[in-house]
Amino acid sequence: MSDSLLVRQPVFGSSGALIGYEIRYNDVDDGRNAFAQSLLSGSFDLVRNQLPAFVAATRDQLLADVFLMAAPGSVIIMLPPDLEVDDDVQHAIDRLRAAGAALALELVGAQPTKVEALLPRTTWVRVDARSGDVAIITAISDRITEAAGTSAPKRMAAQVESLQQYEAALQQGFDAFQGTFFSRPEPLPSADVPQNTIAALRLMSLARDASVTDPELEDVISTDPVLTFQLLRLVNSAAIGGRGVASIGQALRLIGRAAFLRWLAVAVAAARHGSTAVDHELVRQAVERGRFLEQLHGSGRDAGTLFLVGLFSLLDAVFRMPMADLLARVTLSPEATEALLSRTGPYADAITFAESYELGLFENATQIAHDMGIDESRVGDYYTNAITWTAEAIGAVLGGTGVRH
Repeated sequence: MSDSLLVRQPVFGSSGALIGYEIRYNDVDDGRNAFAQSLLSGSFDLVRNQLPAFVAATRDQLLADVFLMAAPGSVIIMLPPDLEVDDDVQHAIDRLRAAGAALALELVGAQPTKVEALLPRTTWVRVDARSGDVAIITAISDRITEAAGTSAPKRMAAQVESLQQYEAALQQGFDAFQGTFFSRPEPLPSADVPQNTIAALRLMSLARDASVTDPELEDVISTDPVLTFQLLRLVNSAAIGGRGVASIGQALRLIGRAAFLRWLAVAVAAARHGSTAVDHELVRQAVERGRFLEQLHGSGRDAGTLFLVGLFSLLDAVFRMPMADLLARVTLSPEATEALLSRTGPYADAITFAESYELGLFENATQIAHDMGIDESRVGDYYTNAITWTAEAIGAVLGGTGVRH
C-alpha cells in the first residue's frame, strides 16, 4: 500500500476505564510522514476520540519537531529503545517538554537500554509484559524506580496476551494495560450465558430464514420491548429519506430484510454492552470489524455476509461464549460458518485480513488485500469509515446520534 495506514488499540487504566489508544502507523517509503498526514487530514483526532494517543516516534520525527504540530495533551510520544540519545535528541526533547508534551519509553524489558537515561524526563514507561513472570516484572519496575528517582513515571503493561501476564503486572501496581488479552476474555460456562442473549441470537436465525415472513418476524421481535426500542432507534437514525419509522413491520418494508438484519446484529451486540470499558470496547471492535469487512464486497463476496463474519468473529469474546456454542444458537450461511469455525472457505481471508490490520501488521494485511483483489488505496478510508459508522451506530442504540445507512 502506498497510502498511509493507521490503526488504534485501546489502553485501559488499573480500574478498567478506557484512558487512551495506542495508534500505529505503517511505514511509507515516499518521504511522507504518516503521523503528520493524519494530523492534517483529521484522521488522528477521529481515531483518538478525544483521548490521549500513544504514538511511537522516530529520530527523524523528533528532530523535525513533527509532534509539536499536535495539540498539547493529545499525544504521548513513545521513544524507541534503540534511540540514540545525543545532543540533537536531547534538544528535541527539551523543545517538546517546553511545549507541554508528554513522553514515554517504549517497551522496556528485562535488559536495560541506553534510552532509559531519559526516564526522569518521561511521564510514562511501557513495560513488555509478555514474560508474565512476577520476578522479572518486579525487577524491571525496581530498575525504573531507581533510574527515575523522585519523578517516577506511570507504568503501562504492554503486549499483555494472557491472564497470567495481566495479573503479574496488576500485582505490581501498574497504572495501565494494553494488549490482545482484552479482546479474548475467558468464556463463561454455557449455563451462565444470559437468556436474553440466547433469545436474541435465535432471533437472528429467524431473520435469516427466508421462509419466515416479515409479519412473523415482526411478531417475534415485538415480544422483546427493549430490542424493539433499540431497533426502531437504529432504523430511525438511518438515512431513509427523513421518514419516521413507528413499527418493526414498517422498518422491514422500508429498508429490506438484508439491511434490517445488519441493524439487528448491531442491536444484539450492543445488548451485551456492559458496565466496564473492556466490555464496551469489545462491542465496538466487533461492530467496527463487521463494517470494515462489509466494505470489501465484490469478487464473489457478499457485503451482508462479510458484515456478519466480521461481527461474529469477535462475538465469542463479546458474549464470552465459545464460537461453536455461539454458532449452535444462530443459523449463518455455510460459508460464514466455515470461515468462523475452521478459517476455511471464501470468507476466511477476510477475517485474517482484519486481524492482521488491527494488530498493525500492515505488510501482511497488504498481501492479503492484494490476494483478495481489494483496492489497496482504499483500505485506510475503509478503516476510518468503520470507526465513524460504528460510533454512530452504537450511539444510536444507546441513546446517541445518527447512523448512516
